[in-house]
Amino acid sequence: MGVYHQEKVVDLVCGMEISRGDHDTLISSYNGQPYYFCAPCCIKAFERNPERYLKPKGPFGRFLARLVKANVKVFGRAGPPCH
Repeated sequence: MGVYHQEKVVDLVCGMEISRGDHDTLISSYNGQPYYFCAPCCIKAFERNPERYLKPKGPFGRFLARLVKANVKVFGRAGPPCH
């Protein structure tokens, strides 16, 4: 019997790590590329303004990304779930 490992992806809206193959994962397509989301509120936010979540991060965005990584290291998660 083989072991199946689901690929982990990050929800672009809330930053939550989710399993790409999970039956609860929501999918939206933009410019032919699939994007994965954890909740209906995240997919709705992305579909309203996809460019907002796809553009490169500025200095403040990089700071927040480092802050999230520090929270994961100290507390074991990035922050409160969005739902």
